[in-house]
Amino acid sequence: MNKTTKRVLCLTGVITMGLLYLNGEQLIASQNLEQGYEISPIFIYDEEELLEISLEDVGKYHGDICPCVVIGFRVTQFAISQLWKPARPLEEEAGGDEIPKRKDFRIISKFPGQGSQDAFEFITRAKTRDDFILELPEGTDAANISLDNCVFIIIRKSTGKQIKIWLKEEVFPEGSEKFFNLRKKAKFDETATQKEKEKFRSAKQELKQRFMDWQTDNLFGFERRF
Repeated sequence: MNKTTKRVLCLTGVITMGLLYLNGEQLIASQNLEQGYEISPIFIYDEEELLEISLEDVGKYHGDICPCVVIGFRVTQFAISQLWKPARPLEEEAGGDEIPKRKDFRIISKFPGQGSQDAFEFITRAKTRDDFILELPEGTDAANISLDNCVFIIIRKSTGKQIKIWLKEEVFPEGSEKFFNLRKKAKFDETATQKEKEKFRSAKQELKQRFMDWQTDNLFGFERRF
């Protein structure tokens, strides 16, 4: 084997390894984004009673596990992780982690969907206590919503600490504007065709799966106000 052939084989090997590395990095990034996210239950005190609330529990309360229910649940879960220490009841007894109390929540939502409101109510009872505020952006209502509506502010009343959480644009498969236009057509326009309604159902299911599967940092943007 002459020197030129050796150099060619060596260069080919380097290029091949580089491509394998890049493909591996892309695969890992894709897996991190798409792999199933385990939605653990929320531990919360109702007065002195410790409750364990699952996504399935909230779904039964609302009537089904729709995308809005998933978002309400995960927003609450994420807010607890930021405003309280991670809640694990066994360690809490030893003075480690901190479990929130229902009465310590105040929630400001810009989203009119009933599913997220039912999630907040079932977990925290904020609506029952008048600690839930629906604050729609100007020009929006139940039929006319946009990404600006996908914003939630959770306040820990005992400390005044709060977190603003919003859905990221990239969560929507074909963009939020297209999704919400399709939603308006399918749900509120009497001229909507069966094909348009089916398309919305399919888009909604795909969005729900992302809400279920995506990691928190891919799903939400947030700003803490301490």
